[in-house]
Amino acid sequence: MKKNIIEEQTINDNNYQKLKELFPHAVSIDEDGKYIIDKEKLQMSLDPSKAEIKEDGYGLNWVGKKEAYHGAFTKNYKVLKPLQDDSKNWDETENVLIKGDNLDALKILRHNYFEVIKMIYIDPPYNTKNDGFVYNDNFTSNTEQTLEELGYDKEYIDYIENIQGAKTHSGWLSFMYPRLLLARDLLKDDGVIFISIDDKEQAQLKLLCDDIFGGDNLIGLIPVIMNLKGNQDNFGFADTHEYLFCYAKNKELCNIGKFDIDEDEIYEEWTEDDYGLYKKADGLRRTGDDAPREKRQKGWFPVFITDEDKVYVTEDDKPLSANDTVVYPINDEGEELSWSWSKAKIINDNHNLIVTKGRNGNKTIYKKQRPEIGDLPTKKPKSFFYKADYSTSTATTQLKNLMEKKLFKSPKPVPFIKDLLTIGMNADDTILDFFAGSGTTAHAVMDLNAKDGGNRKYICVQWAEETPLKSEARKAGYETIFDITKARIDKAGEKILGEAKASLPKEQTLFSGDEVPTPLDVGFRTFEVVEDAKQCIYQKSLDTVTQEDLFVCMSKSHIQSNEEILYNLFVAENLPLSVKYETLIQNKLYLASNVAFVLGDMTSNQLVAALKNKKECEYITVYSPNISNDSLTLEIESNISKLGIKPDKLRFRG
Repeated sequence: MKKNIIEEQTINDNNYQKLKELFPHAVSIDEDGKYIIDKEKLQMSLDPSKAEIKEDGYGLNWVGKKEAYHGAFTKNYKVLKPLQDDSKNWDETENVLIKGDNLDALKILRHNYFEVIKMIYIDPPYNTKNDGFVYNDNFTSNTEQTLEELGYDKEYIDYIENIQGAKTHSGWLSFMYPRLLLARDLLKDDGVIFISIDDKEQAQLKLLCDDIFGGDNLIGLIPVIMNLKGNQDNFGFADTHEYLFCYAKNKELCNIGKFDIDEDEIYEEWTEDDYGLYKKADGLRRTGDDAPREKRQKGWFPVFITDEDKVYVTEDDKPLSANDTVVYPINDEGEELSWSWSKAKIINDNHNLIVTKGRNGNKTIYKKQRPEIGDLPTKKPKSFFYKADYSTSTATTQLKNLMEKKLFKSPKPVPFIKDLLTIGMNADDTILDFFAGSGTTAHAVMDLNAKDGGNRKYICVQWAEETPLKSEARKAGYETIFDITKARIDKAGEKILGEAKASLPKEQTLFSGDEVPTPLDVGFRTFEVVEDAKQCIYQKSLDTVTQEDLFVCMSKSHIQSNEEILYNLFVAENLPLSVKYETLIQNKLYLASNVAFVLGDMTSNQLVAALKNKKECEYITVYSPNISNDSLTLEIESNISKLGIKPDKLRFRG
């Protein structure tokens, strides 16, 4: 039977939607409504070495794009090392702070936070002369071999080698591309990403995000005014703003929130005329010490008001009609004062004057106040962002006061990030910031939670970039930017916690009663991205392996590293880094969520006995390098059936 054409179109629609979700940059709809597949972009997603992409110049097809894509999804040989001594409230907190290269961190997080993150905010390096950004300058023989395998000709390999360490558009794009590719994978289907940027790379970033997220998923390119005075050092124009990119993982599923304001109350104050909105402001009479007539003789003249309340002045100080009201700048006490506007200004700005009746029934002239930037907030976010407390200088001062020294240049304002949290995520979601900088995102999360009782969580990643030797930060003992990040989050948490406690009645505490729905989480678990020694050795060629390498490979993991092993197993089993675990047999058996972890020798009977009352246990993971008891390996599959656990729920790792 012949298929219905409408049904056929529905199948095509469904196929398009599925491809769009997986490869948003590779499928589109042309002007005639026909579906288009870019086969080379699709090939890039599957195997970049087979993609025939012309890489000349910069932009979407910059030299090095295939290598950058390859770098996003190459196997990761780094692991996470838990740093309890550098953490705060380890056993209670759900927040995570990671020390290390954010590309390595994103590769790790991709395992256990795949499509889990509701919102990402990043403030990446702007590729300016002052931001300290230098693209990877570690060009090795292995890098050259990889480029050859990806199909690069010698001339392109030489070009890529030359841009290493240079502040080029190509280098910046190659730096950002793999990080944003991984970031997209971490977002929920209804997730959203916000990216701050300035003029230097905003055009390139727009094209890059269109390529990764799909142009259809652009929600907004928003100017953010952070300096009303403007940067006076710039050539030509005094910059007052940066840009904020907002992209959805899937625009059809994404829901940008609204601000909690009373628009009706705000707009009750305003009236509209032919020139726009206004409200009554100060009177036209001058006030203060300079107001008297004898001090401002030029400001003493008659102003006339028609029956229709139109205001005018004349050169000869005579009214145009005998019926018009004559008004002088005399107050209710009979004092002769002066007008704050000249005759010329009254003529030119006549439409900005309003006439009302004063307390004595006489007509009084007032100025109309026109709305300025920020005067008319709306529930729905506007296409530009401005608030007085978005000021970068204010944010710098506040951070200086918190840290007692000026340690960080141009931090993002906490109120700005709080507003993004308000519209970008729910009160129990998780935000990721993998360019954590001074720690503003974590600060904003804690501050907003304290204000509305939310339970937002953060994951922040910051590279341990060294502070300049003669900087205030180094003098204060902060050797790396990460040290500043951690200290700022710690100090901000204590300040917020203290303010929250102080705001409660004396008979209450922050952690009692129904007034505060959730305990205020000001802690964080700290992890460091470190080399996996054995994996690094496995990548060596046989002729470069040393006897010491062989010893490392053959050695059994030490007991004191069990926690490190455990948390990396959590990553492998898709458990969050904030997960809490129970020790069932010290150094041998642990239970986290619905997974039991075997880290040491035991009998299968001991395993069954320890888990028999743990109804939540659905999976068992065995860390093979620590197991020397062959009988456990041989018997475990049959014995766990006593627990109702099937063989496909048993995993051997390591």
